[in-house]
Amino acid sequence: MKKHYPSLLITVVILSLLLTLPVSAQEDPPELEVKLSRDFGYGGFGEIQGTFTIRAQGPDNLQAVRFYLNEILLGEDTDAPFAVQFNTDNYPSGVTTFSAVGVLDNGREISSNEITTKVLSNEQSKDRTLGLVGPILGIAAVAIALGAVIPALLGKKGKAGPIGEYSMAGGTVCPRCKFPFSRNTLSPNLVVGKLERCPHCGKWSIRARASQAELAAAEERLRSAQDETPTIESDPQDSLRRALDDSRYDD
Repeated sequence: MKKHYPSLLITVVILSLLLTLPVSAQEDPPELEVKLSRDFGYGGFGEIQGTFTIRAQGPDNLQAVRFYLNEILLGEDTDAPFAVQFNTDNYPSGVTTFSAVGVLDNGREISSNEITTKVLSNEQSKDRTLGLVGPILGIAAVAIALGAVIPALLGKKGKAGPIGEYSMAGGTVCPRCKFPFSRNTLSPNLVVGKLERCPHCGKWSIRARASQAELAAAEERLRSAQDETPTIESDPQDSLRRALDDSRYDD
């Protein structure tokens, strides 16, 4: 019979644990729960700064809730939904624990869960925000720069379209030659206008959409310039002479 004692003892221990586990899980139910929500400011990565609201939920017979930041009383609310708004700039910065104490209709007090986070100063919050926004602005600046520099380095002077015909982006007038041309729909938009290259003289400039009157005047200048351009007739003997000269440098 002695050799059965260890098995019997193990069985008794296992049954005791199984019977006590559900009881211990039911002894400490969460009676009061607090949550933080951001109203205005910075909040992320376990850090907060600005205006926030702390809210509490509890039993139906909850009569009042006192909210705490560490040991500092943030405020008390006696009407459901129980909440208090606060600004972190009015309290010390650093690692902070938020909690609450509820009062039931029978006078019994219940404690809430704790929320631990880091409260930032206004200067620290600005640094965090710049750290997040700075790379985004940098990428945007690089994209605009590439959109402006690459066409300028690789692009060639385009071909002017028919007079009076413009794209969906409208027409504009070159500030150098004063001739009209169509704005490129795909050209980078730099707020005050699009980065464009005049197909007549090759000048790069930021051009806004021109008015109908401005385009009409520029079109008239272009027609006059085209009418005054002399037509040069090629001499066959000159062409032959140039071909012979060029052939001297061929391998």
